[in-house]
Amino acid sequence: MAKPSTSLLKRRLDIAEIVRKNGEIKVDDLAEMLAVSGVTIRNDLNYLEQQGYLKRSFGGAIYTAQPVTVAARHDAPVRQPLDTAIGLELAKQVARLVCDEETVFLGAGSVLRKAIPFLGDYRELCLVVNDLAHVAPVRDYVDGEMVLLGGVLGASGQTLEGELSLQSLRQYQPSRCLIEVEHISDDGTLNVGSESAAALLQEAIKLSAQCVVVLTKRPVYGEPRYAVGKLNQINAVVTPQIVAAEYHSRFIAVGLSNSYTNNECLTWINPALHSAR
Repeated sequence: MAKPSTSLLKRRLDIAEIVRKNGEIKVDDLAEMLAVSGVTIRNDLNYLEQQGYLKRSFGGAIYTAQPVTVAARHDAPVRQPLDTAIGLELAKQVARLVCDEETVFLGAGSVLRKAIPFLGDYRELCLVVNDLAHVAPVRDYVDGEMVLLGGVLGASGQTLEGELSLQSLRQYQPSRCLIEVEHISDDGTLNVGSESAAALLQEAIKLSAQCVVVLTKRPVYGEPRYAVGKLNQINAVVTPQIVAAEYHSRFIAVGLSNSYTNNECLTWINPALHSAR
């Protein structure tokens, strides 16, 4: 199946960045800046809104950043939306860790979904997914094979889980897994909030030679947690700055080192496990 040209991807990423910098902008202004029709811009804005980069407004688009703030109390489960620009940078850093011709388990989550356009730069990928929302962007951007795991719909109605999904994952034997986790315990245990999701992520870590973890949230206390693996099993961890500050001592304790950073996000690697690209 033919994939969109790289100019389409570049234009949409340019639009996301223009909206971020301007806060709000009109369709006509974007069309003039990028030398395309208003219809093309509207289609691009619709796609970018679906992916969470912006919100449509009358005749244009609005940047929807929500800054990550520090919780006032440790005993209250507070969730802050991830800033759009930070989410995009996390996605870029995750994509940098993939190689050509890999079989990659791409776990559920919005940051990993944002990474999909950047995976279009690689040759002959096989992406194994269980998140139904990943399917359309993978088909749009990735020039390779996509496998949708079998299973039953999870509580969110968006992910496929259960014994059939485990069997399917074992069949495809991913060389790398990209997953999102919600918390790291003091002893280095990686956790998520869903027991059924944890079972699939445990299997992905077990099967994969390389594992990349995205951690977007600061610790929230008093929530259910289900273990998926240990920090010392992970090749790389990608975090926002504020999250890295919370977990810094745990990263250092297992030998992770900061290999890449910008003003907002960091990539930590385990030199003993990570294979250079």
